[in-house]
Amino acid sequence: MSNPETHNSFLKRIKNRRRSIKLFVQNLEPKGARLTNFNIICSAIATILTAAPVIGGKTLLDVFGASNSNSLNWRIIFGIAAVFSLMSTIAANLYKSHDMASRLAKAQACDAKLEGLEALLEAEQIDIKNAATQYTQIISDISFISDEGGRMLTSRSLLDGVSGEISYPESNQVIDNSINCLGWIEGHGPGLHIWLATEIGSYIWPKEGEIYVNSDGSWNKKIIEEGAKETFSLSLYVANKKANKKIRSWLDKADRTGDYSELRRPPGLRRITRVDNLHLKKPS
Repeated sequence: MSNPETHNSFLKRIKNRRRSIKLFVQNLEPKGARLTNFNIICSAIATILTAAPVIGGKTLLDVFGASNSNSLNWRIIFGIAAVFSLMSTIAANLYKSHDMASRLAKAQACDAKLEGLEALLEAEQIDIKNAATQYTQIISDISFISDEGGRMLTSRSLLDGVSGEISYPESNQVIDNSINCLGWIEGHGPGLHIWLATEIGSYIWPKEGEIYVNSDGSWNKKIIEEGAKETFSLSLYVANKKANKKIRSWLDKADRTGDYSELRRPPGLRRITRVDNLHLKKPS
């Protein structure tokens, strides 16, 4: 068997790939459903508008003043039918051109196979060499999904895929103003940034410098807390590019002016976890 570090690293790779697949499916499945429903509705409306004169006959045409083939209403009715028919065709072709049904089926099948491979590795029923061979064969069917979940993933989906904990400090602790924080992160990928922030009410105070996650998912960060005069919380956040830029801009301005005023949480910043009821030691 392989050494524990290699074993755990490969397990983490499988978990990350399965997370990418799940995010891909969560994003693509609703899009496929919307296109299918839109196609059905447009096709039905086009059929009704086209068939109405045949079904209703002259009586219906007289109601619309369209018994004459040169009638404006006649042209409008069939013009609207043509528009809905066109939209139906576009929706169907979009669904087909993106190969949505096939990609969903392949992604779901690969996820099931990776789940089985993950179980075998956790039970130590397969060695790394054979597992790597199977892994390569499995993911060859989903080349359209990258390790970060594919180009079709939204920023929100990527943020939701990150999990983690603050191992130290723990809730309800009395702590020094110099805090050596520890924890772990999973699902962190390119384009995402991890921050610690003091939190009081609906305001946050990001701590200097973002967190850099180690290869095993662990992290540590020494922060200084001097502004809190009462009970406060310490939160772990994940930020997209836009939110990260906002935080850095806030820190740069605070460093220039010395005014670390409160910051409302910007869009693209999601709280991963929080420890509550922290108190600073009172000076002796």
